[in-house]
Amino acid sequence: TRVTWLQRAMRVTRRPLRALLLILAATDAFIGPAPLRCRVPRQASDRDGSIDDADEAARVAAFRARLLKGGLDAVAKDVEPTEDEDNDEDPEWARVAEKPRTGVVLIGRKDWFFADKPSGQVKSALKRVGLAADAAQRIPEDRLAGLVPVVLILDGAQPKSEGFSGVLLGRRSGYMMGDLKELYTTGFMLQPLWVGGPTVEDAFSSPIERTVGAPEHGATTGIVAVHPYAPETVPGSVPLTDDGLYAGGDWRTASTLVEKGMANPFRFRLFAQATRWQPGELEKEIKEGAWLCADVSTDLLLKDRDRGARPLALDVLEELEKSK
Repeated sequence: TRVTWLQRAMRVTRRPLRALLLILAATDAFIGPAPLRCRVPRQASDRDGSIDDADEAARVAAFRARLLKGGLDAVAKDVEPTEDEDNDEDPEWARVAEKPRTGVVLIGRKDWFFADKPSGQVKSALKRVGLAADAAQRIPEDRLAGLVPVVLILDGAQPKSEGFSGVLLGRRSGYMMGDLKELYTTGFMLQPLWVGGPTVEDAFSSPIERTVGAPEHGATTGIVAVHPYAPETVPGSVPLTDDGLYAGGDWRTASTLVEKGMANPFRFRLFAQATRWQPGELEKEIKEGAWLCADVSTDLLLKDRDRGARPLALDVLEELEKSK
């Protein structure tokens, strides 16, 4: 049966606090094995209307109304400074990349992933991106385009020894950061939490810090931030592309900047877990025709996409056609 709500599990270890781990399955995106389930006491949240502070409850309600009406792009305009628009270059672009590497976006080929009779390799690839082996038969045709996997590679520096790891783009968890009361989410309570993939092991082995929401200094949470803020703004952030896309960085600094209005929270994408390939696996899938490799602009990657919006994969493919 289809997983209808996000299942959450958290493990906290102290002295020192090293891990606050989330095991996630998206409401509409992941169709596969039942997720690991651990019970966590439910606390007050805007989801059940039991926020203690009435003013905060009203603010959340107003935000949700604006979000439904205009999306995150409309909300972001209220807090993001106006940039110089004299530059004629289109900020949303995509170009074919020669091979997978850090910062490259992988676009899954619909006819390969959703074949009527998937091969063993296709089934393995589907599992890697959190989809069932018989996804083509279980997912309505009009939803397939929205579930074509799109992965941003976060770590591809040592493909021969370490393989590749990244995060799925566009897989909703159904939760906002403010729903996770165990985390430090000041300034980001209304930000969606995205599912980066079904792999948990990579969450604490990546060279990019996964410290989003860490309640104590030096703690890891398994959640990574992707954003446009360089190390000069968010110390410790790691460059992914030459177009100003970064990952990780000091979470407390990012939160402080957002609180002071010096950084835009709607330019952050927060991902739990990862999508991972062992050495040689991704190269083999590419050779078999599973993926297109693309360099994609930061503005196109961070563009808001409400439910029902045009899938990122289609936008990237359209830009790739323009670049030919």
